[in-house]
Amino acid sequence: MWIAPSRHPEIGNWEDDHWKALTLDSESDWETAFEIFEDRINYRYLDAIRVLQANDDAHYRDYCQRRFGFAMMALDCLLIETLAQFYDGLQDSDEARKPPLQLNNAQFYTRFLTQRSFVLKTVFAPKPKAACAFYRTIRCGILHQAETKELSIIRYTDDEGTGEPFDLLDDGKSLRIHWKAFHNLIKREFGAYCMHLSADDIPDLRRGFKRKMDFICRYDREAAT
Repeated sequence: MWIAPSRHPEIGNWEDDHWKALTLDSESDWETAFEIFEDRINYRYLDAIRVLQANDDAHYRDYCQRRFGFAMMALDCLLIETLAQFYDGLQDSDEARKPPLQLNNAQFYTRFLTQRSFVLKTVFAPKPKAACAFYRTIRCGILHQAETKELSIIRYTDDEGTGEPFDLLDDGKSLRIHWKAFHNLIKREFGAYCMHLSADDIPDLRRGFKRKMDFICRYDREAAT
């Protein structure tokens, strides 16, 4: 099964057999595991966003019009959910309904934004209403209705993305997303996760990562040993 293009030309593509060959009992195995994961996340999400962003910037220079903010936000929502599943080692978000978490989808997603994440929680934990609004009006709106809900809107912003990632609107249940700043937060979240995986300084983080990757590769590690 194909996983992602490899950064190593001599490998070509990462496949499930590359993952299954890792015993994960040495740091060299873990380094390869992290490369597989990073190449998959970049290929599926971050590289795609970079292409859309470059095209969007070029179109804006020519026509003063933005086109792809909605699509880029959709990819960011998918990446957030992917990372949330990796952090807890879940096959999918529905598994959070089972013990030990016993959380519905909204609780699982907002828990990640306000508690489990490394970077995103710095902006969402002080504003839990914003986390609920993001889940309901941005994440669910885009992925289930193909539009934002309530009064929530997405703005690209043309600065360097160093400002506020969002504003909670006066109705208390809608957001104005400043996409560039928000996306920078997600990139930092991904970087922080990779850093902690490499350092192995968070209990059970590697365990969750391994369980999720085993599921992606349809690999029963216990049966194989």
